[in-house]
Amino acid sequence: MTSLKTEAIAPPTAPTGSRRAVWAPIALVRPWQWVKNGAVLLPLLDPATWGHASWTRLALAVAAFVLASSMVYAVNDIADRERDRHHPVKRSRPVASGAVTVPRAVLIAALCGVGAVLLALAASPGLLIAVAAYAVLNFAYSRGLRDVPVLELFIVAVGFPLRALAGYQALDAVPSSVVILSTLFMSLLLVLGKRRRELDVATDRHRRALRGYTPGLLDQLVSITAGLGTATFLLFALGGPHAADDKWPLAMLVVPLLVAALFRYLQRITVSGGDGDPTRLLLRDPALIALAVAALACIAASALLGDPSALFAQRD
Repeated sequence: MTSLKTEAIAPPTAPTGSRRAVWAPIALVRPWQWVKNGAVLLPLLDPATWGHASWTRLALAVAAFVLASSMVYAVNDIADRERDRHHPVKRSRPVASGAVTVPRAVLIAALCGVGAVLLALAASPGLLIAVAAYAVLNFAYSRGLRDVPVLELFIVAVGFPLRALAGYQALDAVPSSVVILSTLFMSLLLVLGKRRRELDVATDRHRRALRGYTPGLLDQLVSITAGLGTATFLLFALGGPHAADDKWPLAMLVVPLLVAALFRYLQRITVSGGDGDPTRLLLRDPALIALAVAALACIAASALLGDPSALFAQRD
């Protein structure tokens, strides 16, 4: 691969010299990916959960998924160490490079796994189901399902609805099908955008599943998924306590804001080049950040107009 191809998917550069011994165990669990576990907080977008707010349990649920994802990263690096050594970027990973020994990586993975179980139990025993499902799916993905076109898209995307379900479980609230479906479609769109970008900047040596895609096919799948996501946005804005008919539905403004964010994301990955990592793209694009903040403000304001006490009611 050329330097252009590898830079689009490269993780943060690791320190060298004496700092490497400290950085390597941290890099093994990929803290720059922990932001994905913020999806556990997505139920807070549903004002119906605000009367159930339990910030301690939500924090424990987020921490449980942080440790569960860290365990998955560590186990995957152990299993893939030989193949990673022949990859221009992945060969710098802690286990593949020898910065972290296999026994030490196993210990870190075991500690993360035990910690995830204990935190899940502390938040809500039912949370173990979501954490276990996440771990099993990821291990199956790494052991071969990642090479199966289309199926691999859904396995990656379903990790975010699982996190959202965990958030509802932590709140002891009934999951909203609209919120869960919106999360699935948006996460699927992010995965499709990443695959579309990888067709331009990488080859099937980086990801075997790319052999099963063409730019035209992925463009069609992106269009379908974007349409489904927009439909769920409308359902969310038109229903629920945040969109009552007896007041100006501020939540309706969420729809054009989210559609604008969707268009911006598509523009970045197709015209501007974007980034191989959707997490970095979403966190580094000022326009996307501004649109997200505005959408959250509209949801909060519309719910507060209906029942200001709902936002602050909690059971801790």
